[in-house]
Amino acid sequence: MGGEPQIVRRRPEPVGRLKLGLLLHGTATVSQSGHQVRLEPEQMALYDPALPYDIQLDQRWSFLVLTFPRDGLSLPSNFVRRAMRQTHPFSAGPGAVLAGFAAAALRQCGLDGTCATRLGEAGLHLIAGALATTTPDDGTATADTQRQQVLEYARKHLSEADLTHDRVAAAYRMAPRTLHRLFEHEPHTVTEYIRLQRLEAARRDLAAPMLSHLSIARVAARWQFSSQAHFTRAFQARFGVAPSTVRVSSLSSDHPRAGS
Repeated sequence: MGGEPQIVRRRPEPVGRLKLGLLLHGTATVSQSGHQVRLEPEQMALYDPALPYDIQLDQRWSFLVLTFPRDGLSLPSNFVRRAMRQTHPFSAGPGAVLAGFAAAALRQCGLDGTCATRLGEAGLHLIAGALATTTPDDGTATADTQRQQVLEYARKHLSEADLTHDRVAAAYRMAPRTLHRLFEHEPHTVTEYIRLQRLEAARRDLAAPMLSHLSIARVAARWQFSSQAHFTRAFQARFGVAPSTVRVSSLSSDHPRAGS
C-alpha cells in the first residue's frame, strides 16, 4: 500500500489476527493501547486489529502489511505484547530474510492453494524469527524463554502418540503442575496447543494433492486422532468446514478444468 500523508484510524475487528507493517518509504507512527511506535524506513511494527489503532503516515509513504492468525506465531502472549511496543528492523538479519520472502511471495500471485499454504507456514516461522530480537522489559524473560522452548518441543513431536502434558513436563524436568502454572495466563494450555497444532497439521495434509492417496481417517490417525468422527467434529469447530471439503478443494485446484 502507498499514498500521501494521512492518518488511518481503525475500529476493532474481531478476527483473531495480527498485522505486521513493514515501512518501505516515509515515516509513520502506530498508536495502540496507549503506546506509540515511531517507524523509519526499513523498520516494522506489530499491531492487533482486535483493538482500535491509529497510524499517522508522513510524507509519501509505502507499506507492506502481513496479516496472519494470532495463534500461528506460537509465541508466548507476553512476548507478543512486548513486540508490539517497539520497532523491529528489516534492513539486516532475520527481518531482511522476512522482507525478501514477503516481496518474492507477492510477485507469485498465481500460486495454488497448497503452495500458498506451505509458504504461509514458512512465513509464520520467519515472522517469529524476526520478532525474536524483542527486548524484555518486565522481568518475564526467563519464563517466556521456557514457554518458547516448550512450544518448540511440542511442534517437533506432534506426530508422536505419547506427546502429552506430562511428557513435556518431564522433558524439561518440571512437575506437571509447574508446567500448568507456566501457561496459566496464556491463551492455551500445553494440551490445547498440541491439539490445535495437530489440527493445523491435518489441514495441511488434506490440502496437499500429493497426499490425496491418504484417506481422511489415515490423515486423522497420522496426527493422533483415533476416532474419525471426533476428528471431523474438532476440525469443523476449528476451521468452519468439514475435512472432506478441504480435500475436495485441494483436488479441484490440482486438476483445473480444460480452458481454465
